[in-house]
Amino acid sequence: MSSETPQQAHDKAPAIAQAPVKVARLRLDRTGSQNNVGLTALDSAPAWSGLRALNSDPATMRRHRLYAESSDNDITRRFDLLRTLMADTIEEHGILRLGVTAPTRGSGTSFIAANLALAMARRPSSRVVLADMNLRRPGLARMFGANPPAPLSDVLTGGAPAAGHLRLFGNNLALLLNSKNVESSAEMLQEPATAHALREMRQQFLPTLEIYDLPPVLGRDDLLSFLPQLDGVVLVADGTRNTSQQVREAEDLLTGRTRLVAVVLNRGEVRRSVFEIIQGIRDRFFGGRDKEQV
Repeated sequence: MSSETPQQAHDKAPAIAQAPVKVARLRLDRTGSQNNVGLTALDSAPAWSGLRALNSDPATMRRHRLYAESSDNDITRRFDLLRTLMADTIEEHGILRLGVTAPTRGSGTSFIAANLALAMARRPSSRVVLADMNLRRPGLARMFGANPPAPLSDVLTGGAPAAGHLRLFGNNLALLLNSKNVESSAEMLQEPATAHALREMRQQFLPTLEIYDLPPVLGRDDLLSFLPQLDGVVLVADGTRNTSQQVREAEDLLTGRTRLVAVVLNRGEVRRSVFEIIQGIRDRFFGGRDKEQV
C-alpha cells in the first residue's frame, strides 16, 4: 500500500482520464457482505474535531433509507460492499474528490451519495466530506432532516468560510449542505472562487475523501462545469427509468473528461437494454473481465 496521502497522490495524477481497476454494480434487491477498505491512514486535523455537530433527524433519515451504523441491514451491507469494491481504484489512482451523478434527475443520486459517504465514514480511520453540489436542486439537507446554516453559495463565492458551514455527523463525516436553489449554478460551478473555496476547505480539514452529490449529466452543463474539480465519478443508472440511450449518452460525455470509478444500478429490475449498455461500458474499460456484482 502506498504511503502517500490522498492529496499527494492526487497532485501526481495525470490530467487525462484513465480506466479504473473495477466497476461495481449495486443492486438493492440482493444480498451482499461487508469488509474494510485500504485507504490511506488518517492524518491529524484539529480543525475537524472543532466543527459544530449536525442537528439531524433520525426518523427522517430512516424514511429516506439512510443508516449511519453498520448493522444487520440490507442497505448498509450493500454500501459497505460497494465501498470495498471501490477501494482499489481509490487507492491506486489517489482519488480524493469523488462525484456521484446519473444520466437524468430522479435516479437516486443523493441516496447513493449519502449512503456511500456513511459507509466510508464507518471506517474509524476515515474523514469524509459529503457536499451537496446539485445547486439547482439541493436535496441532502432534506434527507438528513437538517437545516443548513446558510446558502452554500455564500461559501462558494468566498462570502463565508467553509468552517462555519460544515456540520459534523458522528466523528468521521462532515456535511456541506445547501438551503437555497441557485439558478445560475453552472456559472457558479465554473468560477475560480468555487475551486478556491473547496481547496481552502481541503487544506484546513484534510479529508481522506470528498464525495459530491452532483446534477445529472444530461440536459444542462452543470455537471460538466464541475468535472475539472473531480478525480473520478460514480455513475448511477436507474433500472426503472433510465433508457439505454441515456446511459450511453452519459458515458460518452464522461469518457475522456474524468475517471469512471463505479456504475451503480439503482432501483428495480434493470431493463435488458440498459443492462447491455452497462455491460458494454465494463467491456470497454476492462476487456471483458468479470464484473463485480453488489
